Formats: sequence, C-alpha cells, structure tokens
Amino acid sequence: MKYVMLAYGTQADWDQGVQYQREHPEDEFGPAQAFAQELIESGEFVYAGGLADPSHTQTVELREGVPVVTDGPYLEAKEFLVSFGIVDVAGHDRAVEIAALMSQAFGRVELRPLDDDGGAAE
Repeated sequence: MKYVMLAYGTQADWDQGVQYQREHPEDEFGPAQAFAQELIESGEFVYAGGLADPSHTQTVELREGVPVVTDGPYLEAKEFLVSFGIVDVAGHDRAVEIAALMSQAFGRVELRPLDDDGGAAE
C-alpha cells in the first residue's frame, strides 16, 4: 500500500534549512539522509522530493476556459508544504512508524494513503 507523507514548515524553518546547507555543503540532504537510506535499503522507498523556496509558488485555476496564474500559495497560512515522500509499505501501522521517523527531521508530518488502488484504505 502506498502512502504520501507531507511535511510542512514556516519561513523560519525554511531559512534554518538554507543556513544548514550553507554551513554543511557536503551534507546535501541534511538529517533526512540516513532516514531515506534506511527506506531505500528496506525497499519501502518510492520517491521523495523537496520543494523550491515558497516565493516561487504560483496558483493556477481555470476561469471561463482561461488559465489564471496568481503568485503565491492558494491558502494564506503561516506554514507551507516543504517536502514530500512516497512509501510502499505492508500496512498502515508501518506507514505511521515511518511518518513518525520523518517527523524527527521535519516536525509534524501529514500521512495520506494514495488513491492508486481505488481509494481502499486499511
């Protein structure tokens, strides 16, 4: 069963991550590296990605057949999506276990089953 894990952060969190990368250029992925390596070795890793600086966010919607592009995230919020990962695990309990480990690097993590199997959830 596949799950997506969504990590959110504030601008201060983002700035702290940028500062960490400046101070540790050899450690491209920071504290998440060991966590990701464990998932790769267990065969549960599907994909993970960090997002660009939130200042590059655009919201797109279709109005009367015309795409309308607005700078900035859709919702006004103090937190924004900064990273995501997809895992393929045996069950929900394992997904929760992995999300808890991910939260050590990113704080609170949103966990959602992917709908690639018709929406069935355990």
